Amino acid sequence: MTTQERVLEEFASLQQEGQSVCTACGWDGKEFHRRPSEIDYLRIRTRAVNLIRRACGENSDHYGELHRLSTDEESATNSRFLSHCLGVVAAAKHDFERGLLFDLRALVNAEILGDFMEQAERLLEENYYVPAASLAGAVLEDTLRKLCDKNGLTYPDKTTIDRLNADLAKAGIYDKLVQKRITALADIRNNADHGKFDKFAREDVEDMVKWLRRFTADYLG
Repeated sequence: MTTQERVLEEFASLQQEGQSVCTACGWDGKEFHRRPSEIDYLRIRTRAVNLIRRACGENSDHYGELHRLSTDEESATNSRFLSHCLGVVAAAKHDFERGLLFDLRALVNAEILGDFMEQAERLLEENYYVPAASLAGAVLEDTLRKLCDKNGLTYPDKTTIDRLNADLAKAGIYDKLVQKRITALADIRNNADHGKFDKFAREDVEDMVKWLRRFTADYLG
């Protein structure tokens, strides 16, 4: 299943859950005959915020409206705004299906990165951990470039993981612990690329690939 298919599946699941709650509360298209529970409203709205942030981006109108619903005093805990929330979900799904969202490119890029990660995992399974380290390092560098692009950070065409890492940490995209881990992974990549095979082991590359898969999912997923 592709990333786009998984996102659409989540949209469908969210809409189905929302419709079930609306039906149970007697929604007639204009008003509820029985107010939905606050728990149902908060659960569905939280799912919607998470999905739309990932699918549409934090700069989208869809995410902005859900954020307003979440923070505005009138709508933050008023479950009658459930229908409004589901309306935003429907609009976001419509735009996503038709490829009208800029962040769809990020999803496609993330899917391509996922393919490279699978190649690195297969290399590890066959005990080719040195080329796996080089490939994972290339994915790491490309991920950092995409993070810079996503957050409006400029960088020269010829740059390094260390430079990108420093800029992203300085901008607060992630914390010092993540920066330190990326520095260590960059060392593994450099050692693999320069034939210093005694500087790292297969287990190091396994950890590198596992961590990098989580990192790309958290920051580009």
